[in-house]
Amino acid sequence: MAAMAAIVSAEVVGAQVAEAGHVERGNEGVHEVAVSVDGNIPTEHVAHEDNLMLANTSPSKETRERTKISVRCRMCGAHLAWKHDYHHLPVENKAKAKSFRQETSLGENGEIVFFDGPLGDEFELASFNESDAIATDNFSEEDTFFDEYNWRALTCPRCARHVGWKFTHQMQQQCMDLAKDYLTPSAQLAAPMSKLKATVEEAFASQKCHVMANGWWSYQVCYKSEVRQYHEEADGSRPWDWSMGRFSEDRSTEKEIIHHYTGGQHCDENGQARSTSVKYVCCAEQPVSTTLNTYIKPALIGNYNTIDEPSLCQYNIRVCVPALCDPSSTPDANDKKSLEEKKELEEACKSIVTEAEPTTLPQFYTLMWPDTIADDSKELDWAKSLTTITSIGR
Repeated sequence: MAAMAAIVSAEVVGAQVAEAGHVERGNEGVHEVAVSVDGNIPTEHVAHEDNLMLANTSPSKETRERTKISVRCRMCGAHLAWKHDYHHLPVENKAKAKSFRQETSLGENGEIVFFDGPLGDEFELASFNESDAIATDNFSEEDTFFDEYNWRALTCPRCARHVGWKFTHQMQQQCMDLAKDYLTPSAQLAAPMSKLKATVEEAFASQKCHVMANGWWSYQVCYKSEVRQYHEEADGSRPWDWSMGRFSEDRSTEKEIIHHYTGGQHCDENGQARSTSVKYVCCAEQPVSTTLNTYIKPALIGNYNTIDEPSLCQYNIRVCVPALCDPSSTPDANDKKSLEEKKELEEACKSIVTEAEPTTLPQFYTLMWPDTIADDSKELDWAKSLTTITSIGR
């Protein structure tokens, strides 16, 4: 499919001389974005000729092949980032950092930066220019680790485990907001989303509640009702049984169905009510069955642990729905085209922001280093000694 012929140009108005008729520069910095299809932009609106080209800062194909070392999800092994995309954060971006240490496996300047979360939990983060982890559509500026940047949670593309955050500078965000009207109209995306919702609704039509045993604990997810955590004795009694939240909000996007549950059991550790985010996914790595019931037994979310607690008493649960693996239930070509267009506009905005503020990093990704493992890790040395047996000799 041919890429969208979109060209983005911007004028960043310097705010130092407001009394001279200049528009004062606000927090975001970007005040005008001209977007056109097929390059129809008057030259007088282009501040610099370079802005007519989409940024292409990725390493060459030769470099990628030569240094192709993958950083993977430690839980399931899915690819998250390339080591050569590691980005060393400048000092000004680490004002809120608790500390940092050198990480030579990421290169001569490689380092891991430590931050304390709002609930006191510590995070060890490595930063990258690009990542294949999935970023949420919604963003927040609350409790951000980096001033002037909003954040979106990143999840593993395979097991949906929380693996880090995407940080976007306010100038980059404003550019994207101004350009969003030129993406594929939202009406064209409504059909794929409604199809996904209908697929999940049908899967839970005959049985609303399903249980997963995970060690000592069991978890019960009741569709659009409540999530509970309990321990069941041999006689069927439940001496420990509490709510992890009641259905409160549909946070679904055009790509996935996500339900949020709040107001659960009081959490003694932070004084807040427990809450849970439930994501309904295909689980392509699991064998496909025709019904949700036979697919998820004996485990609600597959044969591996995908119950995650990214923050204290805040949980993520992935529910496997085999019907979502049917190609007819997934977003169609219009949805994929929109994502491609969004990526192109994102790259164009990065070029604009870099041109306006060369010292500003438009966006970057951080991965929780302890939750990742690289292909060249010494932890995997044992695997290199394995050999494949193709026959049995006498």
